[in-house]
Amino acid sequence: MNNRISTFKAQYATIPNPLKKQLLTRIGLALAFFLLSVLVLWAMFDWLAMIPLICLAVFSAIRAYILFSQAVAGEYMIIRGRCIEVTATPIRKRSKSILVQADEHVIRLMVKQRPTRIPVGVELDIYVAANTPIYEKDGADLIHTYLAITLKGKNP
Repeated sequence: MNNRISTFKAQYATIPNPLKKQLLTRIGLALAFFLLSVLVLWAMFDWLAMIPLICLAVFSAIRAYILFSQAVAGEYMIIRGRCIEVTATPIRKRSKSILVQADEHVIRLMVKQRPTRIPVGVELDIYVAANTPIYEKDGADLIHTYLAITLKGKNP
């Protein structure tokens, strides 16, 4: 048992920090849904109300396991580039998509779960799974999903 724990710790130490944050978020969601299902069972004693919460907990745990296995196996790419354009939603001004100049490629990234706007000129590290489909649209590579994104700093 101690050997498995030390192996897990060694594997976890090799994962980059942005992917660790995503992993801990997914594990936290799984635990929260599980605890909420136990609370629903205790308060209402209703098995049917508990089923969706258990399903969400299992889904979050599976997503955490998949992310962990991808990160440990190195099945991700890091795209480094500079944000050159931001497309925002009209009402709340959240970032909808960003245009990133990465070496000789221009990449349009559909932003998800980002409450603040990404400023133009900032350096980005985008963690993408190795099997992520990349499409071409309007002369730019289009990526719909990513594992994590980090902002490096503003360009003066």
